[in-house]
Amino acid sequence: MTALRRFAVLVTSLLLTAHTYGETGSLLAWQGIPLIRHLSVLSDPLFQQQQDLVEDYYEAIARGDPLPDLSLFRYTLKPEDNVFSLAGSFNLPYDTLSTLNGWSNPQAVKPGQTILVPSQPGLFLNRQHPGEIDRLLKAWNMSQKHAVALKLPTPEGIVPFTFFPGERFGPQERSRFLGTLFRFPLPHAILTSPFGMRPNPFTGKPDFHAGVDLAAPIGTDVFAAQDGTVADLGYNPILGNHIILKHAGGWETVYAHLSRILVFLNETVRSGTIIGKVGSTGESTGPHLHFEIKKNGIPVNPLPLLPVKF
Repeated sequence: MTALRRFAVLVTSLLLTAHTYGETGSLLAWQGIPLIRHLSVLSDPLFQQQQDLVEDYYEAIARGDPLPDLSLFRYTLKPEDNVFSLAGSFNLPYDTLSTLNGWSNPQAVKPGQTILVPSQPGLFLNRQHPGEIDRLLKAWNMSQKHAVALKLPTPEGIVPFTFFPGERFGPQERSRFLGTLFRFPLPHAILTSPFGMRPNPFTGKPDFHAGVDLAAPIGTDVFAAQDGTVADLGYNPILGNHIILKHAGGWETVYAHLSRILVFLNETVRSGTIIGKVGSTGESTGPHLHFEIKKNGIPVNPLPLLPVKF
């Protein structure tokens, strides 16, 4: 039996109760997943089993054998647990635990939460309720990889996933998860002017463009590209209505030519908060967002730090 078929057989058995009894069955399927109570091979045989199954996976990879079945366990987080300690305990990459449990960053790991723990590494793409990391994974061309369609029990019911055995975060997913990558500041846009030297649209002379221009209709939502604090806002003749956010690690983002400003000075905002609306104020040739990223006050090219490609 091929590895893909073995996955399918396992998932079918996991979901038999759920298919038979509907929503109640979904809960039973979740509760039927073995619960690891202690992260010790001496006091918890289920933890020992999970460790053995992970070792079986790595041995199969080393020998070139078909992959073993995917098994699932549950574990309830304790106050001392974090995503990196859990990865070490379960002998799995933090990528695997994070994508399976919907963690978009290390701070999403909360005591008392009951999580799923698989028996092998890989990436899990949630197809029913995709989060920020899921959307990045979907944009990453994974259709050419060895994807397996699964339906897994969760506290919310049976959820469809795509599983990519053995895969790890790429640079964008890793940066986003660790909080060093910036989200795209608009729901959609066209790049009209890149970062770097260009002819000034008003004088025609060579000029350094400290950000990127992203064309979008007037009134389009503008999102905070990362958690931060409103360090400056207002109007000036060049940037028009603008907002400057300060972020951890010496990072800043600038949002200019806005039609509206929807935040206050010194306000704390989360990544994805709507902070303004696209406009054409200041020195602007049409509706667009001028977007800058600075590190320790020095402009850097935003495009490699954004989860989209132009």
